[in-house]
Parts: sequence; structure tokens; C-alpha cells
Amino acid sequence: MKNQRLIAAFSACVAITLLANTSTTMAQTKVAIVDIGLIFKSHPEFSQRLAALKQDADQFQQNAMAAQQLLMQKAEVLKQYTPGSEEFKSYESTLAQQKAAMDVDQRNRMRTLMQEEAKLHFNTYAEVNELVSQYSSSQGIQLVLRYNSQKMDPKNPNSVMQRVNGSVIYHAPGNDITELIVNRIAQLKNTANAGTLQERR
Repeated sequence: MKNQRLIAAFSACVAITLLANTSTTMAQTKVAIVDIGLIFKSHPEFSQRLAALKQDADQFQQNAMAAQQLLMQKAEVLKQYTPGSEEFKSYESTLAQQKAAMDVDQRNRMRTLMQEEAKLHFNTYAEVNELVSQYSSSQGIQLVLRYNSQKMDPKNPNSVMQRVNGSVIYHAPGNDITELIVNRIAQLKNTANAGTLQERR
């Protein structure tokens, strides 16, 4: 009985020591949070290029629909020929070739648009990540967590689930470096634009 009490007391002391060490380590680790989604939305070049890509995608969709309608109109001409005749076979073969070529062109164009969008996201994220790393290093920040600063809307299930599944439950206002990064990007872009204007002069 006495041994069991000693073991229990020893286990409690070990647990308290581990908890204290963990708390000390966490207290010594300087943590910041950043809203990557908000930075992307505030990024001038990203927003402009994404809008241009969306416009290209919309135009592509319109062209694809027009091409399909034209092909359907051509297919109506088949009704003028006797099934199985040489004219029918020749025209049907021509339509099949045109449709195959159209499908390939559309897939290639769609693939190109998706690659351009992925590249835009990649380059923007790399730029943001570099600025976050530079700022964190200068301020002694050892860990940066991503979070969503958008307020939870009870009427929007997606908004609720994003917040419920988020990693950050609470943070002090001073830990959010999103605005600092947004301002830094704006400064860099303004400086770059000013340099471009001077070169043109």
C-alpha cells in the first residue's frame, strides 16, 4: 500500500515537471499568425492576373460552346445524305476528325489555363512566404501559423466549418502579422512601379 502511494506521488511529480517544462518551452517560443487568403486577396498583381485568367477562361468557354454548336449544325447536314452512301461516310468522317481536333484543342487550352493559374498561386505564395520568413527572422518569431481571420457566419455552413476545423482557437491581437505583410507587399510594388516609370522616362 505504501509502495503504491510512493509510486503515485512519484508519477504525479513527473507529470507536473513535464507540464512545467512544456509550458516553459511554449512560453519561450515566439509565435505569430497570418491570414494567407487575405494577403492573396490584397495582393494587387495576384488579383489582376487572376481576373485576367478568369476572363480568358470565360472567353474560352464561350468559344467552346460556339464551336460545339457549329459542329452540331454541320451534323444536321448528314440528314441530307443516305446512310451508308459514300457521301454520308465521307462527311461523317470529316465531322469526326473536326470533333476530335476540337476536343484536343479544348483540352490543351484548359490544361494551359490551369497551369497558368497554378503558377500564379505558386509564385505569389513563394513571395509571401519569403516576406513572412524575413519578417519573422528579424523579429525573433520562431513559428508562424496560418489562420482564417474571416468572422464566422452562423448562416453560412462553410464559414462555420472553416472556423471549427481551424488550428487557431485564440490569439492575442499583436500576434497577427497579416497587415504588416500586406503593407510590405504594397511598398515593394509601389517601389517597383516607381522604378519602372523612371526607366520609361
